Amino acid sequence: MADTIITGIIGAMDVEVESIAANMQDVEHNVVSGIPFSVGKLSGKPVVLARCGIGKVNAAVCTQIMLSKFGVNEVINTGVAGAIAKGIKQNDIVIADRFVQHDVDTTAIGDPAGFVSTVNKIFFETDKGITTSLKAAIGNKARTSIGTVATGDQFIADKKTGKKIHERFNAAACDMEGGAIAQVCALAGVPFGAVRCISDSADEKAHMDYPEFAAKAAATCAAMVLEYFKYFER
Repeated sequence: MADTIITGIIGAMDVEVESIAANMQDVEHNVVSGIPFSVGKLSGKPVVLARCGIGKVNAAVCTQIMLSKFGVNEVINTGVAGAIAKGIKQNDIVIADRFVQHDVDTTAIGDPAGFVSTVNKIFFETDKGITTSLKAAIGNKARTSIGTVATGDQFIADKKTGKKIHERFNAAACDMEGGAIAQVCALAGVPFGAVRCISDSADEKAHMDYPEFAAKAAATCAAMVLEYFKYFER
């Protein structure tokens, strides 16, 4: 008999997880290291939902707790992102096929940009099965692309920086958590997938666009995660 799949769902902010939480059944609440975890079911499937907080360290801590304490054996990251590739617009969906940490820079000692030492990787690939299922769950409900998401501990709000990240890593979007979650899952050998909805264009208008569009983008993304659990047997 195959092991039961327990899916960890991670969002950085309340707005990214609240609609998912509202659809959970048989919920038990826990707080570990200041991070709230909800253990329950979605469409009858066991899940652990967490709001990790913003940034790579928060995301990594949350992911490791999910794996070590709650027995999660697949992880999905949901949330908003900024567009840094041409043609990607607000409320579009980007499903990550890999992550890179754009703020990791040891080029001064001869490493390529984004190279994570010890792990010795630049790109952290997502699970193809989860990615395919997320794409199928979204269907034609939103304009969707699959591509690289670049993670760093900064809110990108100028066009020049966004363009540099895109050109360096061929990234479609940028966020502040996914690359850290991807690294923890890679180290543990746990399948990982991520879906992002675009809230802004990571340019000089981002600080104005983000508050207006973030809630809508987060809701769109969360709805896609709910569809994943409703329609797909794993």
